[in-house]
Amino acid sequence: MALYSYKKSKTPARFSSDYDEFLIREYKEPSKSMLGHLFAVPVGLYKDLARFTQKSTIANLVIPTVFILIGGAFIYREFLPDIQAAVQNSLGYLTQGNVSPVAETYIDLTTYISKPQSFKELTIQALNEHTLEEDSVSLNFEGDFFITIPSLGIDRLPVQANVDSTTETIYNEVLKTHLAHFKSTGLPISNIKNNMLIYGHSASPNYNPNSSDPEVAFSFLPNLKVGDEIIIEMEGQEYKYKMYTSKIVKPTDTSVITGTKGKQTLTLVTCFPLGSNENRYVAIARPV
Repeated sequence: MALYSYKKSKTPARFSSDYDEFLIREYKEPSKSMLGHLFAVPVGLYKDLARFTQKSTIANLVIPTVFILIGGAFIYREFLPDIQAAVQNSLGYLTQGNVSPVAETYIDLTTYISKPQSFKELTIQALNEHTLEEDSVSLNFEGDFFITIPSLGIDRLPVQANVDSTTETIYNEVLKTHLAHFKSTGLPISNIKNNMLIYGHSASPNYNPNSSDPEVAFSFLPNLKVGDEIIIEMEGQEYKYKMYTSKIVKPTDTSVITGTKGKQTLTLVTCFPLGSNENRYVAIARPV
């Protein structure tokens, strides 16, 4: 005979309220620890990599090397500017002295502008050739007139007439604010058929010349094309010319001044290459 006996209950067993609360609490707990799940991903990945490196000799070498290279790349990018600056400073690249960024001391833009020289000798030689005829009307004109070259964007730039081109200080002072008409050459107000010479500085592209600036406007002279119009305005009258030829000559070429005997021409001259005194760029035009 059995010591114990069991009977099936007619009503289903029920958990106590305390146990119900425990189950609900335990069931809801994971939803409150999403941050823990996020951390579990990298932790699990780290553990997988650790197990993989333990099983494979190659992986044990490659994987740490990859992480070292990645870390090195981040460090290099972070400190590269400082490293470069230190190296350049040690080599003297960044040494500029203790000067204020004032135009006169920091950078002198006039070094990019040509300064024609030896005009005195050239003038004496040209006049001794007696190619130019005596022209009192042109020689006695005083004041300014204007030049316009539409194709170059040059619009009514002032030209000072009869500039003494034998004295460097005189013509260089004029060329700061004007183009210069070479003294003893012709003017369109005269009936004498002489060459008329107008000259101006050129500046290298580093200067960033402007066609509205008389000091460097002739930097654009080499862009002049055959057939381009040139307009001289004097005493309320316009005189039109057409460019028909150009050339590059040495500074000692007197034909720039004299032109061709008995022919009325307009010669525009600037230093060439731009900003250099080595040669002269010459554009010659005829009246139309």
